[in-house]
Amino acid sequence: MDSTFTLTLVRHAKTQGNVGRKYVGWTDEGIIESELPIIDSTVQIVYGSDLKRCEQTAKQYYPHATFHRIPAFRETNFGDFEMKTYEDLKEDEVYRAWIDDPLQVAPPNGESFQTFQQRVEMGISEITEAEKCAMVLHGGTIRILLMKYAPTPTVFWDWSISHDEMYELTFTSFQDFKEGKRCISLSVAHITEKENT
Repeated sequence: MDSTFTLTLVRHAKTQGNVGRKYVGWTDEGIIESELPIIDSTVQIVYGSDLKRCEQTAKQYYPHATFHRIPAFRETNFGDFEMKTYEDLKEDEVYRAWIDDPLQVAPPNGESFQTFQQRVEMGISEITEAEKCAMVLHGGTIRILLMKYAPTPTVFWDWSISHDEMYELTFTSFQDFKEGKRCISLSVAHITEKENT
């Protein structure tokens, strides 16, 4: 019988753009310098997007792991809304249409929700078998994965992804995960509460 498979999802640490409440998508902005706790020093492999904020965070949370960059796991491409705030954009009619219906309206020169979702799901093919897997990702990317794998169906906006929480999903087997089956349990914990050195 296959052993269970555990997937841990963590959002990268904050960047200046996050603090400024900007739409930070494909901009390759580093994290704000700070000392982050070690989540698990036994993890050997961590996956994340190819943007440096994920790798910088992973090096602190999982200090002994090798980081694997998967471009498909990037945040959504916000196009013309990139690195702008609500205040910057609130008079823009296309922006207001996108806010009202983000599943049907795409940012100009950005990507649609469907393209973003398909891209993230394609990235799953690069995950290799293990008993446990850690990913350091973007808020939107984590929401896509939780939509796909949470024990019960949810929608994108059901999830509020903070920078200091981790999501642990347990599957009956790695094969179930690869086949897109939902996890059998999902827990959320504050990162400072879960230090395993």
